Amino acid sequence: MSSLLTGFAIITAEAAAAVYRKLHAIDFGVYGASRVGKTTLHRQIRTRGEVPDIKKRTVGLHRASRKVVKIDKDSRTIKTADIGGESQYWEAWKKDLMKRRPKYIIFMIDDRHLSEAYNLEHQLGWQYLVDLICDEYWRNPKGKSKKKKEKDFPLAVGIWANKFDLWKDKYGDSTQLNKHPIFQPFRLGMQRLQDKGIPCYKYIVSAKSDPEMVYRGIMTMVKEY
Repeated sequence: MSSLLTGFAIITAEAAAAVYRKLHAIDFGVYGASRVGKTTLHRQIRTRGEVPDIKKRTVGLHRASRKVVKIDKDSRTIKTADIGGESQYWEAWKKDLMKRRPKYIIFMIDDRHLSEAYNLEHQLGWQYLVDLICDEYWRNPKGKSKKKKEKDFPLAVGIWANKFDLWKDKYGDSTQLNKHPIFQPFRLGMQRLQDKGIPCYKYIVSAKSDPEMVYRGIMTMVKEY
């Protein structure tokens, strides 16, 4: 009898945990340069499947929305906001960080810093984001500042190299992520985050055509960090 009660209690606890995970949305912050695939990522999470080409660039900050990520019989509800990537919208990144305090941050890149001479869009955006995360204070344009609390810092930051299907054969062995040149310009920022106690990891993804890569990347962040 006691074993039956124990088994029932375990099943009940697991069911309750599943319901909680479905109802409780985990905030993700998704940032990066224009045309890197942030909007495509949002749509992939929402619809799962081949995402049509997106011709219009995202302008400003869009309201965060809930999405369910399910893989290997496990699911999580997350919340993301689509934000423009041009430097004029970086202040919106800060606004999103301050308002939602995302537990996980994804900074998306593609290979333009390797394929286009003197293109520094990714590096400049990354530096701005790392400065925001590592700063001990929230600072506004009027010079006022507010001390951050522990909950203001993310649990982990991922650099997601998107459009893998387009550049995977261009720059050597794509299985050696630690040495892959696509991540090299971001290593100092990653080290700053790690010195701050914030884990930072590299990931490759094809947000437009491979939902498995997208969902597995999100689940990895939630489960391992």
